[in-house]
Amino acid sequence: MAAVIVVSPDELRSLVVEAVREAMQTTKKPEAWLPVPNVAERLGKSERTIRAWIKDGRFNRVSGGNGCPYLISSLEVEALSRSANSSPEAS
Repeated sequence: MAAVIVVSPDELRSLVVEAVREAMQTTKKPEAWLPVPNVAERLGKSERTIRAWIKDGRFNRVSGGNGCPYLISSLEVEALSRSANSSPEAS
């Protein structure tokens, strides 16, 4: 047997607001491409370290090369920053 649930307009609005808030938190931010100096600053590393990480393949999403400046995905930088901040060694 199907049940009927009656919801007031305020309750419905609250449910919709909460659903939208949850959806926005799980949605990825748009990707931006950051130059090496910006990545170094965000991660608290030297530009030399970031370039070494690029050569080592630590970043999967890199554009540039052949005389063009390297650009690194902001999503990867954010993920790396989160993992570094959540490791026990980061404290």
